Amino acid sequence: MIRNALKKTIFYTICVIVVLVGALVLYVRANEPAVPERVIIAHAGGNIDSLTYTNSREAVEHAIACGVKYIELDVVISPEGEPLAFHSSDDMIDTIYSCDPPHIGEFTAAPLRGKNGKTYTPLTWREINEIFLAHPDLFFVVDKTDDPVILEKYFPKLKDRMIVECFTMQRYKEVTNAGFKQAMLSEEAVSPAAVIWQDIKHLFCNDEPRVEIVAMGRDTYNSSRATRWFVKLCNIPMAMWSAASPHHADEIFNKIPQARMLYTNEVKRE
Repeated sequence: MIRNALKKTIFYTICVIVVLVGALVLYVRANEPAVPERVIIAHAGGNIDSLTYTNSREAVEHAIACGVKYIELDVVISPEGEPLAFHSSDDMIDTIYSCDPPHIGEFTAAPLRGKNGKTYTPLTWREINEIFLAHPDLFFVVDKTDDPVILEKYFPKLKDRMIVECFTMQRYKEVTNAGFKQAMLSEEAVSPAAVIWQDIKHLFCNDEPRVEIVAMGRDTYNSSRATRWFVKLCNIPMAMWSAASPHHADEIFNKIPQARMLYTNEVKRE
């Protein structure tokens, strides 16, 4: 009898602790500063001539001219170890390289050629720095590469304006602790258990960053009821993919309060 009573006491004590910690996590999330709201991100630099994924100078300059302040580029690492903006895409089927990602030499040897017959200017880390340093009000959203050592080496003056999508919780912590503007946890690393455990560690240890925002596709959000409820319950801000246009983005902003940032392919002048 005494042993059973002790087991029940331990069980109920654990339950109370779990509930109290959970309530504390939710309270902290509800009262800590939120990420910027209703932010438009030009996906892969934004469309140019109805092409997506060009990651080209022309696409970026068009997005800037349209007033977009957040520019996302697919930053990959060449076999030589140098960052460049590149994404394999049917839009660029006329541009053929010997490997993926391409060698830096062949990437810069000729313009990008789109399936529309037009050519575009490729971006290496040098040109990316040039563009963003010339526009100090721009924010650089980085996809594909989440290694803080490489990013800091090649983009040292952009750290306080770089938002980096991270594909593991470890990378998320490394990028955050390295002092970049913002780390985003990619959907492939998001799970209720992982996020809550990181929240708990954040409550008791200053060196453990809280998950402030997750990068998530709308398809993933819509297809998983558990994910939707978790995002809503914990009020987790999202940078959401798959907003085809500014009008589409407005619909998502109004329908999903947790969608604070949206990637759009099409950008237009304000």
